[in-house]
Amino acid sequence: MSVDLRTRVDAEQAPVETGRFFRETLPPLLDAHQADIQPGASGLLLTDFCIETEGEPWTLTWQQDRVQIREGRHGQARARLSAEQLRDLVNDQSTPIALLSNQLLDMPEGGLPDFLNWWLVLRAALDGRRIHARGDVTFDREIRHSFTADDSDEDMRAFLEQAGYLHIQGLFREEEMAAVEADYPKAARHYQKGDERAWFATTQDGVEHLVRMEGFDGYSEATTTLLDDDRFLRIGRIPGIGHVQRRKPGARAGALTKPIGVVKGISDVPWHKDCSLGRHSYECCGLTVGISVTGADASSGQLRVVPGTHRALVWPAPCVQPGLDLEPIDLPTRTGDVTVHLSCTQHMSQPPVKRPRKVLYTGFGQKPADPAAAERNRERLNAVRSKTHTRISQQPGYLGD
Repeated sequence: MSVDLRTRVDAEQAPVETGRFFRETLPPLLDAHQADIQPGASGLLLTDFCIETEGEPWTLTWQQDRVQIREGRHGQARARLSAEQLRDLVNDQSTPIALLSNQLLDMPEGGLPDFLNWWLVLRAALDGRRIHARGDVTFDREIRHSFTADDSDEDMRAFLEQAGYLHIQGLFREEEMAAVEADYPKAARHYQKGDERAWFATTQDGVEHLVRMEGFDGYSEATTTLLDDDRFLRIGRIPGIGHVQRRKPGARAGALTKPIGVVKGISDVPWHKDCSLGRHSYECCGLTVGISVTGADASSGQLRVVPGTHRALVWPAPCVQPGLDLEPIDLPTRTGDVTVHLSCTQHMSQPPVKRPRKVLYTGFGQKPADPAAAERNRERLNAVRSKTHTRISQQPGYLGD
C-alpha cells in the first residue's frame, strides 16, 4: 500500500452554488458511494443536521440507512456557513475543526460532534472514501515496534504503511543533542511576543515561557547540520514515493520546550491529525519528524499515536472518536531517538508532570502536483489560520485524551 493518498489538485476546485449543490450535485454522489457510507454511518449518532448558507437552509437526515436531503431548516443541529466556507468545506480546503480553531464555527443548535459525524458522510460522498466501520483496519504485524538505523528501509516502509508511525532508536548521538540544546537560549533572543514564529505559555507559578521557536534552524548551526545529514535525509526516502523537505533553509525546524504545569497558552496538543484543518486530499501523507533533544515518557511529555488511523476516515480532532476500535499507544523515547508519523495518523502529546521536555519538529512533504495553485490557496487559508493550534488549545469541552 502507498502512503500517497492524494486525489485532488488545487487547480481543479469546483465552484459551489448552495441550492445546486444540495439539489443536483450531492444526491447522485450519495447514491454512488452508498457502499462507502452505510456501514460506518450506521454506527454514528446522525441527528438531523441543517447547513444554512447565506440564509438558505438544507437539512441532511439519516433514514433507513440512507441520506435524505430536504430543503428548509429541520432537526436540532444547525451550522451557519458563508458561501466561501461551504465552498472550502466541499473542496476539502477546510473542516469543522478549522472553523472551530479560528472561532468561526457558528452553530446556534447542536454541537461539534454533530457536525463531525456529518462531515464524515460528506467526505465519503465527495471523495469516495469509506467511513471507518469496526474491523475495517487490520494489521499483520505487531503494532508496537521500534527500529534502529541498522534496519532496512523496506522493513520500515512496510511498518509505516500499516501503522502510520515509526520509532527509530538512537539515530543521533547524545552529544549532538547536547549541541542542539545549547542553542535554545541563544536562539531565544530572536523571538518576541507577537512574533508569529513564537508560542508562549504561562505556568502555575505565573512565569511566561517561550515554548516554541519556528525557524530554529536559522539560529542553530547544530540543527542545520542534522537536517543536512544523510541519517535524517534517509527518513524522507523510506516511503519510496519522493518526499522532500518543502520548507526553505532557515525555516525547516521548530524547537519545542514543554514545561511542567502550563495553565495558559499551549505546550501540549490534544488528539488530532495534521490534516484536521483540511487539504487531506491535496497533501496527505506528509511525514512529521520529531527529534528527541531530551528523552520523553509518560511523565515528561511523550508522544502518543493511534496506529492505523491514517487508513481510516474518522474524526480528525480534537479527541479520539467515541467507539473507535483502534487503540492509542505510547511512544517513549530516549535522547537522540526519532519519531515519525504520517500527517493523517492521529496523535497527541502528553503534558509533562515530572520533567520538562525538549524536541525538534520538522519533516518531509510530497511534491505538489500544481505548486503555484497550491501556494495561492495556502496563502489564502493561512490568512485565517495563524496560530491555529493556540486557538484549538483554548476551546472548552473537546480537548485531551
